[in-house]
Amino acid sequence: MKAILLSYSQMLRQMKKDPMLLVIAFVPVLVGLLFRFGIPLVEMQLINYLAIEHIISPYYGLLDLFLVMLTPSMYNFVIAMVVLEEADERLISYLAVTPLGKTGYLLSRFGLTGIISMVMSVIVFALFHHVSMNTAMLIGLAIVSTVQGVCSALLIVAFSANKVEGMAVGKFTMLFTLGALAPFFINEKAQYIFSVLPSYWLAKAVKESDYILIGIALFAVLMWMVLPTKRFNKKIA
Repeated sequence: MKAILLSYSQMLRQMKKDPMLLVIAFVPVLVGLLFRFGIPLVEMQLINYLAIEHIISPYYGLLDLFLVMLTPSMYNFVIAMVVLEEADERLISYLAVTPLGKTGYLLSRFGLTGIISMVMSVIVFALFHHVSMNTAMLIGLAIVSTVQGVCSALLIVAFSANKVEGMAVGKFTMLFTLGALAPFFINEKAQYIFSVLPSYWLAKAVKESDYILIGIALFAVLMWMVLPTKRFNKKIA
């Protein structure tokens, strides 16, 4: 455990050299502020102008879900960029033969970051949410969102040769979150096109208050992780 913590602290020192990565770490808070205070203000202006009862408020649950998913997504994107840089400098091969080992390396990058991002996801939701949510539901959403964030990071490092390609693949992995729109905006039958995406099941879980759907979302994201995990293991072998 000591080796894992030392490796993680070394990674944090490395991140200080790249201001962009540090800024990304604060994106969830900035978006939280926008969601919590900016959107209600905009809606109020639109309601007054259009003379209708509500516009955005029926979708506050969706906004809260995006807030839960955003923190793990951003944090794991940062880790993916760090891992790509370490792979480019051949540091991973070196670290794998130290007492840290390959497993320790993965835990120091994805494991600890996953735990931190899950906790931060709950905190960001608690600070900036619009609608109340059962604690069990929130924890379930945070767990699946964290695994989804790790999956996105693995996709980036598995299918990118460098940080430039990683940013391009990172934009593609943002499609993971778009499945959350389907239960709110697409009719019942057509929306199942998005059922391969974990975020689709998370959105249905929020909309229908169904905990079983969180389990389906977790299964879906674990299936998504199989290919990038195998490819990444070959990459660092």
